[in-house]
Amino acid sequence: MAKATCLADLLRIRDANSALVDRVDGNLGSALGYKITNKKLTSTPAVIIFVPGKVPDALLPETQRVPKTLRGPDGLECPTDVVVGKKAADEPAAPPLDAENLAVIDELQSGEVGLVGGIQLGFFESDGLGYVGTTACAVRRKSDGRAGLLTNQHVGGPPGRVIYHPDPGHVRIGHTRASFEMDPDEYYFNDLIDEEDAYYRIDCAFVEVQDAGLPLVKPGLHRLGPVGDPLPLDLKSMGPLGRKVISIGRTRGIQRGTIAAFGYEWSDDPTSSVYTDYLIIGEAGRVFSDHGDSGKLIVTDDAHRNPIALLWGGWYERLRRGHGQENWTYAIDVNKVLHRLELDIMKDNGQPGGPSEVARNRAREVSRKMRELDI
Repeated sequence: MAKATCLADLLRIRDANSALVDRVDGNLGSALGYKITNKKLTSTPAVIIFVPGKVPDALLPETQRVPKTLRGPDGLECPTDVVVGKKAADEPAAPPLDAENLAVIDELQSGEVGLVGGIQLGFFESDGLGYVGTTACAVRRKSDGRAGLLTNQHVGGPPGRVIYHPDPGHVRIGHTRASFEMDPDEYYFNDLIDEEDAYYRIDCAFVEVQDAGLPLVKPGLHRLGPVGDPLPLDLKSMGPLGRKVISIGRTRGIQRGTIAAFGYEWSDDPTSSVYTDYLIIGEAGRVFSDHGDSGKLIVTDDAHRNPIALLWGGWYERLRRGHGQENWTYAIDVNKVLHRLELDIMKDNGQPGGPSEVARNRAREVSRKMRELDI
């Protein structure tokens, strides 16, 4: 038998054993990553099965025991890793933030730092209530170079939704031009697998900024600075698994974490499956995201700040059987998002469309008036 060495191998092995994974009672989904042995991450690729708790195999019926090894097509095999997902029926309050992040959040929600990655966006839902999310970063539409902001579909909503900054009803900065929630899975697995009635959550939206707000659009992330080129996802490797990442959002401020797994299958609807790209865990057990951080950009925690993913959920997100799952953050490969929306991330120094010094000076002038104007 040949050992799995990459994400493509693991995808095919899991697909061949999907019925076995699904029959595990109370499972919280599965993903692909590295096996953990004695609480240490190894370099061995594995299929991860999340469960609400562990019991000795001797106490389980044969049908509920997860085999140590899974075998797939073409003689492939890999180990399994059963991980406790900390299933919880009730959602506690998120841990308090330190003084530095409280200051960061004040800036992101102030309306005074420009239209830049990390700031709060607001909108009204059909029930008339206001809701908020986070801006990933400034982007440009490939077709005409129009500047705008990237966020989640469940923040941007359907095309035509009016978007405000910082709060719903405060300052109208533009409207959602395009958004997508789901795609068929075969678009994203490079013909490796094609599961019937399976979907990929892409949850992305392009907010077109109105003309009066264009001088306020700034590349990069607030406090974290310029971003590099998006990190490509190569299924013939283990991708960015194990990479240290950093992000900024309107609820938890600046948070660090690690990309722990790929290809999380999270829906327990018996008639279909839904996948997302990445599971991310916070540094040293900290909470990486909370409600309102939806839409924030996840980048490498190094000098390059390469974008990796767009966050769409976390902190007791209720995905399976109404129960939340502690400390996991869910995110989409940013390359899929940019391709689907036909966007480029705005860069400084003119790559592509970095603002001129004249525009920067005008932005500084306009920002002083932003809280008084309804753009």
